[in-house]
Amino acid sequence: MYRTLALAIVVAGSLASTAAGQTGEAGLPQDAEQVSALTAPIVLPSTPPARFTRNVFAGDKVRQRVFIPSYRVSFLIAASDTARTTDTRANVTTVLTGAEPALIQSITDRAYGDLVERLTAAGFSVVTQQEWGATSGAASLKTKPGDIAIQKMSSKGADQAYALVHPTGLGAWPETAMPVNLGAIRTMTRELDATMIAPRFTVNYAYVQARGGGSMGILSRGAQASFKPMIHGGPVIGGFSMEPWRVRVGQHGGFMEYKVDGSLEAPGDFGLVSGGRGGAQATSSGGASVDTWEGRIGYNSQLTAIGRFEVDPEAYARLALQALALQNQVAVDELLKARR
Repeated sequence: MYRTLALAIVVAGSLASTAAGQTGEAGLPQDAEQVSALTAPIVLPSTPPARFTRNVFAGDKVRQRVFIPSYRVSFLIAASDTARTTDTRANVTTVLTGAEPALIQSITDRAYGDLVERLTAAGFSVVTQQEWGATSGAASLKTKPGDIAIQKMSSKGADQAYALVHPTGLGAWPETAMPVNLGAIRTMTRELDATMIAPRFTVNYAYVQARGGGSMGILSRGAQASFKPMIHGGPVIGGFSMEPWRVRVGQHGGFMEYKVDGSLEAPGDFGLVSGGRGGAQATSSGGASVDTWEGRIGYNSQLTAIGRFEVDPEAYARLALQALALQNQVAVDELLKARR
């Protein structure tokens, strides 16, 4: 299990080190030039849910003018989980390959443009980067270079790694509980008479779960672990905070946030997945699960479900953009509800 996750982190390291600067003549990074989904119209895979988020309000209503100085997509690249009973353990470990830096950068750029298009279609006026960048408040924004970075999180036996990607030309904001850019955003809001939007979205490749842990778990079928392939936005492992998915809105009085209460799926095959035994299968039929007390005749001391994902760039880009477009639309719908 840990060797596989370590492999994922090595892959992640190569993402971070090779992300920048590969631009082709057509305006797309060279590795993404042949992926038609990056320029094709994005079709929503389903109707956005009417009730999907929890609202955390502070400040005043959303203005008709908005600006987006920060936008981040977290691409899941590795996930594992473990459940233990008194003397058994069930593990699940997965890793994603084939989502190259140029590809996920292009997906992020396209998703950012899609949000601007959806805001405009909904009647909002989106302030250009040139205009908000010329304000006095923009000069005091705390940002870092927007290179692809790797974030690793662990909680109660679960581990996950994300590649954090920002649109080309936008910096990375420090992620803290108390927003360090609050003062700068208040100044920009006043100067622009506009509302700030800073979305944080996710693209996950599977649902990953382990359960049945605890000293008495063996009395209730032991421990189980599983993964189910599915491109979706939202939390990937139960028990993690929802911080990877939120829309932060800054105004004169403070911030308000829309947080996820579920997942937004983009169904379909996006490549191949292989496990510890047998050959690779299409992702639509490649899930796996283990149960340490399978058959209820006896039990296994330790079992592991393994998923090694190899994405098809065209299919992955299309479904990732569908999942992000759904998240964009939910954000727009929520902003409309809070509009003056």
